[in-house]
Amino acid sequence: MQATSSVPEPRSAPPLAQRMRRRFSPWLALPLILALAVAGVVAWRVSTTRPAAVTTAPVTRGTITATISSSGAVQPARSLVVSFAVSGDVTDVLVEAGDTVAAGQPLARLDTDVLELQLNQAEANLKSAEARLAAAHGEGATTLDVRQAQLALQAAEIQLARSSGGNATAADIRSAQASLDAARARLNALTNPSPETRSAAETRLAQAQATLQTTRDTSSVNKTRAELDLQKAVSALTQAQSRYSTAKQNWDFVQQTGQDPTNPERTDASGRTVPNRVNDSQRQQYYDTFVQAEAALHSAEASVEQARISYDAVRQKEAVDVAQAEQALRDAQVQYDTLTNPASDELVQARAAVVQAQAQLDKLTGGGTALDVTAAQIQVEQAKLALEKLTAPAAQAEIAAAEAAVAQARTQYESAKLNLAQATLTAPFAGTVASVNVAAGERVGSGAGSGITLVDLSRLHIDMNLSETDVARVAAGQSVTLFFDALPDVTVQGVVESVAPVATVQQNVVTYLVRVSFEPGPAQVKVGMSATGDILVEEHTGVLSVPSRAVQSQDGVQVVQVRPAGSQTSVPVRVTTGLSSNGRTEIVTCLDTGNQCLQEGDVVVVPATTTTQRTTMQNNIIPLGGGPPGGGGRP
Repeated sequence: MQATSSVPEPRSAPPLAQRMRRRFSPWLALPLILALAVAGVVAWRVSTTRPAAVTTAPVTRGTITATISSSGAVQPARSLVVSFAVSGDVTDVLVEAGDTVAAGQPLARLDTDVLELQLNQAEANLKSAEARLAAAHGEGATTLDVRQAQLALQAAEIQLARSSGGNATAADIRSAQASLDAARARLNALTNPSPETRSAAETRLAQAQATLQTTRDTSSVNKTRAELDLQKAVSALTQAQSRYSTAKQNWDFVQQTGQDPTNPERTDASGRTVPNRVNDSQRQQYYDTFVQAEAALHSAEASVEQARISYDAVRQKEAVDVAQAEQALRDAQVQYDTLTNPASDELVQARAAVVQAQAQLDKLTGGGTALDVTAAQIQVEQAKLALEKLTAPAAQAEIAAAEAAVAQARTQYESAKLNLAQATLTAPFAGTVASVNVAAGERVGSGAGSGITLVDLSRLHIDMNLSETDVARVAAGQSVTLFFDALPDVTVQGVVESVAPVATVQQNVVTYLVRVSFEPGPAQVKVGMSATGDILVEEHTGVLSVPSRAVQSQDGVQVVQVRPAGSQTSVPVRVTTGLSSNGRTEIVTCLDTGNQCLQEGDVVVVPATTTTQRTTMQNNIIPLGGGPPGGGGRP
């Protein structure tokens, strides 16, 4: 008997697809489908992308240099605006812009009339002060001055003796009487001149007037004649210059072509035009003509110079002769005026002389009074003091004052002398005139801005501003290659002259001034041109190098892919590098082979771009026991 159960029979689980359909709607599967499609497209593009293009290049040996570039403007070695240190009127400007001048060469001049007068006055003041100082030291008196003072003392003593004792001799009385007579005659001539004296004075005045007029007329004629002679000599020189120029041109033409300059071509028997050659006789004739014209030119130049000297001499003589004649006329006029109308002071002096002579005669004949004796004693004491003043030094204070006066006068003299010298503007150094900002006839003041700009073009320089990073590699003496915007085909070699020890900060930017000097040589380099300089800061010669793109970085190690000869497969070689410049990198050594490394001629792979890989490459690096692929080892 079969038993049955009332427990329901369990159901089997629904399929996965049915569960998924119950949990997700068809719309939710759309993003999954799109993601699968994108992944398929990416996988197809990766599988169909061609490998990056690579090229190869040989390992070379040569020189690698590192440079630092900057720019600046060309400047002269020196530039200076030379201006007058004194005020005055400009009389001559002796140079023009572009002229080359030597050190000390005059550039311009001022009118020096006032400065010369100031110098003469200062010199006179100095001599006067020196004389006073010598007198203060007791050294200023000459032997004649001392002798005169001694004689004056002796005369005063004799006069005192006469006044005291009344011992006048007959000779003394006769001398005093003669002095009185002369004084009376002088007074009489002033108050009542004779007709003969008046006539003589009038004659002298007329002669002086006639002499002055004759001198003026004669001097004028002589000056005119000398001026005409000078003009004739200049005209003759002009003609001689013309004949010389023609003779020289003809002789130069004969020397250069061998043809007759007056008829350089002729027609031969066949009717052709041929050069008209000169024979030896004609050639000698042209040479003789040239020599004669040259001699005539020199003679005419000498004649002009002689005529100019004669003209200047006549002018100077005219000035001297006329001045002498005018002075003679003034003297004659003064004598005539004095005779016809004597001055009151002259009459007073003449009357005083008569009174004095009479008193002297009375003293000798009648003896001196007590007052006369006292006056004679005073004259003796005054004569003694005058003699002592000439021979004895003064007080120390007076000497000090005289020394100070000499020092002050000498300072004024040197100042006037310097002012006169500074009236000629000279070049302080050899150079080229850049500009002239002063003209003849212009009034200039001391320290004014107008002047002549002088530049020294013997050596030029360029000032460059380098950053603090670049300037650390720059030092004086380094070579610099210069390029000029205005001269694209010109390069000039210069040298770093100096590096500023202190930075210049502008708007928080730190730079250092580097001066590069150079000699332009035949290059037409002008001041102010823009220039770029490449400073050679490092240079490695005779080193192995590869293209910089051939050096790849893998996990911090530099690697070069070396392709052995006849193989398309490259081998990675780990290297250490040195200097890099202009697209090439120096290979110093290989990490895995020690001294065995790349050699000149080895071929390396140059990728299109430089990449950095982080994957482990140790298993792919093959030690080069016998040297890199394609080349032997290097000891």
